[in-house]
Amino acid sequence: MDLRKIQITGGSSFMITLPKEWADSVNLKKNDTVGLQPQADGSMIIYPGGTSTSPKGSTKTIEADGVEDKDFLYRKLVGAYIAGHDSIILHSDVGLSSLAASTASSFAQIAIGLEIMEESDTSIMIKDLMDRGEMRPAKSVDRMKVLVRNMLNDIMDGLENGDVSLLDPMVDRDREVDRIDWLISRQVNIHQRDTGLSRRMGLDLCEISRCGYISRSLERIGDHAVLLASNFRPLIDDPTDLDREIIATGRDVIALMVDSVGTWSNKDMDAANRCIERGERLVKRSLELSDLADSLSGKPAMATELIAGSVKRVAEYSMDIAEIAINSAMD
Repeated sequence: MDLRKIQITGGSSFMITLPKEWADSVNLKKNDTVGLQPQADGSMIIYPGGTSTSPKGSTKTIEADGVEDKDFLYRKLVGAYIAGHDSIILHSDVGLSSLAASTASSFAQIAIGLEIMEESDTSIMIKDLMDRGEMRPAKSVDRMKVLVRNMLNDIMDGLENGDVSLLDPMVDRDREVDRIDWLISRQVNIHQRDTGLSRRMGLDLCEISRCGYISRSLERIGDHAVLLASNFRPLIDDPTDLDREIIATGRDVIALMVDSVGTWSNKDMDAANRCIERGERLVKRSLELSDLADSLSGKPAMATELIAGSVKRVAEYSMDIAEIAINSAMD
């Protein structure tokens, strides 16, 4: 931190000098205008040029030479995307391999907002085409909630109606949930690096950070939806006396998940507390369901045990969201 003493000019005006290194870095010259924006915490932001503008986009270069693990290269691309870089360059001194090129192409097709803009034998440039002024993580959380809710509802409908076809698309639908989770994580990082962006959009940075926590809980619930789908198949093939209890408990935990997200959106502390209490009861029901699985045999017994575990985890993740809602309501 560069500390400056306040001086008085004209008998009544306070004055400080600006660090020359900073002024040169943003091309400030004599008689240029700067913008001053007071903050709620008593600090002041100085904007060169007189307006609050977003910082220049960053570029991340990933060297592909020597990387033979496709999954590792893919994780690097995902990491650069989530970190918030506007451009990602995949580079090779000797020429990109077909593995590297295909990995970059698959990644650009899956990640939201990206497009391959330049491609040569030695490099691929992937750019983010999304408007930063439209980045509202809370909206993405709502979309994620709907996708996960629909996944869970279809799983319960599959068991209730004996329709295994409803379980088949769960892996693909979970990928869509993962894509939104990446997007929210990216948006959170961008807002944290460019705090002026959240101010211009009228968004609270603490709430933006909480979007990331809620997104992660919903993403994990989506993972459990995939597990539930795989474990429901033995029960559809061989119905048991516990199917009704499984469906009833499942429906209740779906409602809990939806309501928990709603308490965060509405900053409803009392409703969030009720969700936590409901969650505690559902955790007990899931443990009882696990005990009842001992009365079964074969694949249905194992499936019921695993289903009870997933239901318990969904209830616990929903309670985590409700606790975030209480924290939010206390702001």
